Amino acid sequence: MFTKNNTMNEILNTEPVGRAAGNLFPTCFMARVPVEHRDHTMAQIEKEETMEWGAPFLADAFLECANLIKETAETKKFKYISLWGENDDVSAGDKMSHWKNGIPDADLNTEEGVWLFTGDPAVDNEAFAHTAGSDSIPPYESVAVSKEKRNTSGLKPAVILCPGGGYEMVSFYNEGLQPAQRMERDGGYKAFILCYRIRPNYYPLPQMDLARAVMYVRAHAAEYQVDPNRIVIVGASAGGHLCASEALLHEELKENVLENLAKFQKADMVEQYRKISARPDAVGLLYPVISFTSEYHEGSYIYNTNEKPGLREKLSVEFHITSDYPMTYAYANADDGCVPASNTVRLNEALEKAGVKHLCEVYPTGDHGIGLGYHTSAKMWSENMLAFFDQNL
Repeated sequence: MFTKNNTMNEILNTEPVGRAAGNLFPTCFMARVPVEHRDHTMAQIEKEETMEWGAPFLADAFLECANLIKETAETKKFKYISLWGENDDVSAGDKMSHWKNGIPDADLNTEEGVWLFTGDPAVDNEAFAHTAGSDSIPPYESVAVSKEKRNTSGLKPAVILCPGGGYEMVSFYNEGLQPAQRMERDGGYKAFILCYRIRPNYYPLPQMDLARAVMYVRAHAAEYQVDPNRIVIVGASAGGHLCASEALLHEELKENVLENLAKFQKADMVEQYRKISARPDAVGLLYPVISFTSEYHEGSYIYNTNEKPGLREKLSVEFHITSDYPMTYAYANADDGCVPASNTVRLNEALEKAGVKHLCEVYPTGDHGIGLGYHTSAKMWSENMLAFFDQNL
């Protein structure tokens, strides 16, 4: 295991960590460490370098991600699932030029780079729960889901996590890995983290990636010991928009998915997926982008639509919610300086009007991009979401 006594170069010169670290710890975060400092230990780097927002370099997070990738290579406890390969077998990735030993290079941002990261049921189906870092543990006893339900040997609900990043990066650690650990350990879920395409891949490509992920998990529910009728998608910021819009447009996106799968000339796979819904059973949204028309996040709008006429209205979710929209949990912070909390307020109004079961919360402080947010006024959001889904899903 890597520790703070290792230098960054020692870590990044280890296969497959060097080429794949950006899958879990964003490459743009690593770039905060100048080349001339990469021979310093991680303990030194933590003191020398800062993140863009002024915090010390996230050395513990970097080490956790590097060790998970190393463990994936050595024990196969985790696996990457290629979603646009010629088949659904784990070997699909090995037929691609930028995958090696089942692990893709980071930052591919192509069909080849669309994957789900999850515990391999052949080794440890609850790998996120069993490798949970301390930062994912809440500062209170989690009682939203009973121990009996968490530890059931029966079918579990599944969660597909879609980290945010304004459709220009994907913030895997605090909006993917940590919620995955929390939901598996404290909620009894089977968790998957989605790497979806970002700019210059515009709508419908990112939404297709999520629709494909929902269909994949549903098709392979028995393999992962999950209930195909309890598939939850949870997204943060732009990932929240991805989830909210996929839930809205799932029928159209399913047709896009089938059309794309047909190019592999695998009639049996296309026929299998024709029978499978891309509709999630529930949606969880963390400080989400909802609108592209009013008090919206401009970057998400530009990078998901390329400003194509008609998409501003089509992808403004609050205008189109009807009674068959999936049950929804959402939270935002009133002092959010990136994505105004009014997005969540308008979503709440639309869900209320349509009669959709929902819980939308606005906390006073926390700003944006906080993930589990244990150090903020929003520290209870994940507990409240777990309880809401446990009672209603």
